Amino acid sequence: MFNNLRAAVGLLYARMVFRKQKDSVVRFTNAVSRSQKALVVLPSTARDTSAVQWVLRYLADRFRDGKLVVVGREEVASTLEGPGASTMLMYNEKDLNAWFVPTAHLRQNLKKATFDVAIDLNTEFELAGAFLCRESNAPLRVSFAKDHADEFFNFQVQTKSAASMALAYRNLIRCLEMF
Repeated sequence: MFNNLRAAVGLLYARMVFRKQKDSVVRFTNAVSRSQKALVVLPSTARDTSAVQWVLRYLADRFRDGKLVVVGREEVASTLEGPGASTMLMYNEKDLNAWFVPTAHLRQNLKKATFDVAIDLNTEFELAGAFLCRESNAPLRVSFAKDHADEFFNFQVQTKSAASMALAYRNLIRCLEMF
């Protein structure tokens, strides 16, 4: 009961933080193919780690030379094999405030780098991951279509296969390959 209220307050806070930030115009025709550095937010739960591992291997190959930063909860990130020379940034409940918003310390760690694309692998809305993607200031922020995604992402992939994580991620990658 209180978690829903806390999440609603966190969402209002996020709206206030990002209300004045305007997105620049992005040409999607070559936005992904020209990208050099990517931020990937892992799903908040480890439902299908093999599917997530496959996506991370694909993205590590796409963004070679350590230009891939992976952010995720410790309990999820620790179950995955780090993709190549990418940087893994893990957080836990202590790194989120009472409204499920990342703390200033976690956000500062993320702000040390610039990103061309931010990809959220959560199929359901998760405020911490969405907030980190928006905070990254990446011109292209990719996610699955979900509640409240319009406020954080400028490219959303609609998939009917949310029950099958592997199929949902395969559709996401196919969509990104078009650009």
